[in-house]
Amino acid sequence: MSGITGRQEVAVRSKDRSRALVVALLAALAGILTSLIAIAINGATGDEPWPQAFRLIQEHPWRSVVILTLAGIVVAFFLLRLGSGSDKSTEDDSSTWAVGQTVSGGSGNQNQVISGGSGSFSQVVSGGPATVTHYGDVIHQTIAQVPPEETKPVTDVPGLPEFVAGTLFDRRTLLQQLRSKMSRSDGMFVELVGPRGIGKTAIAAELLRTRPDNIAVGYLAVRGYPGVNAYSVVDKLAAAVADEDDRQRLIERLENGDSDLRMRLNDVLGELGSGRVWLVVDDAQDLFVSESGAWRDEALELLFCELKKRRQHRVKVLWVSEVSLPLEDTLLESVDQRLPARDFADLIAKLAAPGAPAPRVGAVDKAARGHPRTAELVLGIQAVNPHRQDDSLDAAPDAKALTRLLLSSLDEHQNRALRLLAVLDRPARPAVIGHLAGHSADQIREALDELVRCRIIRRFDDHYYLPAGEADRIAETITNTSEIVTSRSRAAQFLEDAAGRGSAARLADLDDGFHAVDLYLNAGEPGRAVQLMSLLDDRYLRRWGQTAALTPWLARASGHLFGYRERVTYVNLAGAALAQQGQLAVAIEVIESGIRMSNRPAGQPVSAAHLAFLVQLAAYCFRAGQVSKASACYQTLLDSSPPGHKGIDATHLGLALCLAEMAAFTQAEGHIEAVTSIDQNLEPQLLHLQALISFERGDDSDLVRLRRARSRAEKLDARAMVAQCDDLAAWVWLLRGDRDKAKEAATRAQEVAVRVNDPDLWSSSHTTLAVLELGQGAYDSALRAARLATRYASGLSAAQALAVLGVASLRAREPEVDTRQAFTAAAELAHRLKTESPGCYPPLDVEGLALAGLTLLRPELGEQAAFDCYLAARQILNTGGARARRRELFAVLTAGSSNGALPQIKDLLG
Repeated sequence: MSGITGRQEVAVRSKDRSRALVVALLAALAGILTSLIAIAINGATGDEPWPQAFRLIQEHPWRSVVILTLAGIVVAFFLLRLGSGSDKSTEDDSSTWAVGQTVSGGSGNQNQVISGGSGSFSQVVSGGPATVTHYGDVIHQTIAQVPPEETKPVTDVPGLPEFVAGTLFDRRTLLQQLRSKMSRSDGMFVELVGPRGIGKTAIAAELLRTRPDNIAVGYLAVRGYPGVNAYSVVDKLAAAVADEDDRQRLIERLENGDSDLRMRLNDVLGELGSGRVWLVVDDAQDLFVSESGAWRDEALELLFCELKKRRQHRVKVLWVSEVSLPLEDTLLESVDQRLPARDFADLIAKLAAPGAPAPRVGAVDKAARGHPRTAELVLGIQAVNPHRQDDSLDAAPDAKALTRLLLSSLDEHQNRALRLLAVLDRPARPAVIGHLAGHSADQIREALDELVRCRIIRRFDDHYYLPAGEADRIAETITNTSEIVTSRSRAAQFLEDAAGRGSAARLADLDDGFHAVDLYLNAGEPGRAVQLMSLLDDRYLRRWGQTAALTPWLARASGHLFGYRERVTYVNLAGAALAQQGQLAVAIEVIESGIRMSNRPAGQPVSAAHLAFLVQLAAYCFRAGQVSKASACYQTLLDSSPPGHKGIDATHLGLALCLAEMAAFTQAEGHIEAVTSIDQNLEPQLLHLQALISFERGDDSDLVRLRRARSRAEKLDARAMVAQCDDLAAWVWLLRGDRDKAKEAATRAQEVAVRVNDPDLWSSSHTTLAVLELGQGAYDSALRAARLATRYASGLSAAQALAVLGVASLRAREPEVDTRQAFTAAAELAHRLKTESPGCYPPLDVEGLALAGLTLLRPELGEQAAFDCYLAARQILNTGGARARRRELFAVLTAGSSNGALPQIKDLLG
């Protein structure tokens, strides 16, 4: 193979530049001819006189078209010939020599030899800010330009293991195929399937590290334990929100409150918008029961099902698994080939432990046979015990034999620590292993760090763990099964004590508690597991609205509880977990079963468990819009509670709220007055309810009570209640005709709503703001607020938001299909709520508004159905705020319509 001298290279470049100049001139001429043809055609078809330079063309237009077209064809012919000559020259030049060159880019140099062979080639080499493109023997250099498909390595991928073996030598094509599938617009789920230890994590890590700049990423690893749950997925997606302020407000909302999983997902997707996210779930096979293929965590299943239903987002999920998963509509990539021999030596060099003797490549090659993780273990054995002879590896023909060889290569502390880590089969802190081994945490950490250095185990933060599948093989060498059970029970007790001593601000802080629950179940102690779950729920989870995080362990414990107390605790937790998944109907059924279980024979005092279940049922029924059923539950509570019971005041308040929804204001006020000792936490709610009743009746005392309620709520730092007072104040000011003060109050409520996790407040505050914007004719602003209001599609507030979205869409002249969809959804939801709670007027008002909007879109439907709804609502309540709200919404609905639109309803509402 011959080379090319520097002088020849300069000559080649000079010739190429001359050719490029000619090509550019001819291309410019072609462009001019095209413009002249256009002028000629215009001259033939238009009357406007052109400047003097083009007057000849305009005077003889069609002749000019023919001549200029022929000239363009001639220019194109010469361009084609010149391009063919360049290609032939390229082929001739590149068929006999190779190019050896140094390319300077940025602050460093890249030395690369590129072989021509018998054909031309194209390659891009990036170095710093310079990009150099080679095509045949033509070289172009462009400064500070990166091709659209070019990606650059990044390192900000939280959660990845500290060390990921580089096993991409012969898998660049696979990586590109994977990247292509992740970039497709169709198919939300992508699977990367391959046997354990083949290098799947390395491929996924490379995919994330080299993603395009406009894609946010997240990495989660199951690691043999339910460390991936619905909330950790939501948190990863929330962390991908691009705008820092929006992301911070979203995180604040997610940290507290009682919104269910669907609402949280809606919230996150609403903030993500069209932002692209790649989420990797590693060791995904551990999320499923191997025998049945069912999800271990129903809450996680629900979340991904909901995510898949929604088409407006750009989230892609890569499942990294040992086996194909029972998921529908996934794009599959497989990796099952061992590394070829030519790459194996390079792999061994990458896997060599820091400070270890030079690896004995022959022995490693013979033992591993191209399998990356096996090679890693063999190198680890050589590194941890450098005096072992090579021939000892010959005695390890399979994985089990290699495991025995590994254990025999360790010293006493390392062996003991590794066996206990395998028994626990989860990421563990040195303190836990030390407690079981009878050694200090520092001694155990020293032993584990040595195993990490030798690539035998992995480390993440201060937790150590074994790669997938290896814990089982090591635990199998322990013949005394009682030792395994005892170790897991002792570890669970140690972790439970640690969780009790500590404090938590978020779900990730409860790792010790969750590990303890899981280990109790592994040790066959479901009763202790349920008791610990109840403690965690009382102390943290219920306040955070995250009881559903207990779902996988509740499912495991459900068939193994025999004591009455354990079953009562289980039903309480299961109902709360289902409610927080958004499955209120199922949660109500579960709690009703608890009521039946705890019901005592007539004449015996009612049990505390029975009363607690009634409270839970009333709350779920009210949230589901079943106001009548909730009212009955509260009444049963009052009738069953012994005198002086601590929950009586809260029960009176709950019943008063239900009665107010049904416009039974006199009865509601009677229950408010029955509250004997006002708890400071209940006082703002009582005052707010009194103000609401005053507003609905049209009394003048509503603002006074609202100010008192707001003042008490501010002292308690009850931000959601403060915002509820402002939202109601906006309607009070609107009723009094002061739209400026109404707008100020509504804006204050909305500013709080975006920072607290209260779905009803979010919907009502944005809906109120949208109504005020509609009243001022600011239709675009109203549409934005109304769209935000519909983020949580549940309950009466969601029905109101959907109806107002329909009004805003109609007034802003949005596509009819979107407007009709909003009105239809509002009407259907309101109709269901009306059926479940007869006697409540707000669902009737919403249904009437939605049906009236549909009639404006399709007059042939007639206004009778909407008229009947409004008439029924008026018969229940037609005073004060109820009448004012009804008129205001109907007025903004018909503002742009003819005077004759919906005449019956217009006469009815006055």
